Amino acid sequence: PQPPRQLQQQPRQQQQHRQRQQLQQQQQQQHRLQQQQHQQQQLQQRQQQQPQQPQQQQHRQQQQQHHQLQQQVRQHPRQPQQHPRQLQQQPRRQLQLQQPPQYKCLVLLAGGYSSSLADLNIAELYDPATWIWTITGSMSYTRYVHTASVLTNGKVLVAGGYSSTSGYLNSAELYDPSTGTWTITGSMTYARYLHVASLLTNGKVLVAGGYGNGLYLNSAELYDPSTGVWTLTGSMSDTRYFPTASMLASGKVLVAGGYSATGTYLNTAELYNPSTGLWTLTGSMSYARYIHTASVLANGKVLVAGGYNGGGLNTAELYDPSTGMWTVTGSMSYGRYYHTLSVLNSGIVLVSAGYNVAGTILNSAEFYNSSTGAWTITSNLNYARYIHTACVLTNGKVLVAGGVGISSSELYQP
Repeated sequence: PQPPRQLQQQPRQQQQHRQRQQLQQQQQQQHRLQQQQHQQQQLQQRQQQQPQQPQQQQHRQQQQQHHQLQQQVRQHPRQPQQHPRQLQQQPRRQLQLQQPPQYKCLVLLAGGYSSSLADLNIAELYDPATWIWTITGSMSYTRYVHTASVLTNGKVLVAGGYSSTSGYLNSAELYDPSTGTWTITGSMTYARYLHVASLLTNGKVLVAGGYGNGLYLNSAELYDPSTGVWTLTGSMSDTRYFPTASMLASGKVLVAGGYSATGTYLNTAELYNPSTGLWTLTGSMSYARYIHTASVLANGKVLVAGGYNGGGLNTAELYDPSTGMWTVTGSMSYGRYYHTLSVLNSGIVLVSAGYNVAGTILNSAEFYNSSTGAWTITSNLNYARYIHTACVLTNGKVLVAGGVGISSSELYQP
């Protein structure tokens, strides 16, 4: 498999004028707020004005507090909110977004592939409070189409991928949010990219499948954060390249679809049991697919949507862990692959952008309602993009970033 081909970089809108307008509006609002506070204080003073000396002293104290407040406002004007600025450095694709569960709530983006035909080792942090990206420590290896997993200790494990200088990678690195630095950890037994990774309930990380050094892989490995060592575990029944992995409420991991060594698009699915280290086949999907997306819903079912099997798919299916069966649900309005799927705090599922078989990069987005099984068109993204990433923030908004030939980021407000 070759790295995704380059497309021309999409134009970016300049938002400086809008920022200046927002700054003026913020200053005007602050001035009006000060006037209202002053008027309210004057009204209270008139209502409570009495000849007694204690009340006159209280009046003078209120005036002093008001003057102090005005001085503080002049010395520390409120900063205007900034729009999400474009990512620093080169545009990148197949980026990895993760949310550390500890420390300050930030989003980490690491590695990727730039429009200048260079893979990256740089990493950036997005702060939802300020809408600003900042450069943090760089990885030891350039890599893309790797995986990133947030560990229970708050560190981020990056594993595998592809590097133009080192080829297929079996190396892994840890990012420490408290120091902003990366450290090399144990290497996997097999070099792999376009594999899947899942954090298990016991704190270990499972990686499975992928492709590396001319081989489609069915092997799986476990990373133990307490030792920094990888160990082989049971192998899947099928070799799988670009499947999906979903953590079920039972603690088992569902891996579905993908592309096999026989050149077959897969509709099969398997379950990994951490207690035994073994895989078992479960029900098969109605449609073979890879480069699709999968998300666990609030009811415990798994929604799989889109993908590719010779053409872009608009179909979607639900996996029921209690029965091990798949059922077809409503279809999207557009066939798409290389898209993203995000479960919002409300339980609604948002699919965004992607690529279709006609060679069109999409900026459309749709909602899936698990109660009705129907998809609904929602507002478009500002930029068409694919092989991008999406992350649900703690404030409920969805951050979308990067993609082929595009470095911008944008926020979706449900």
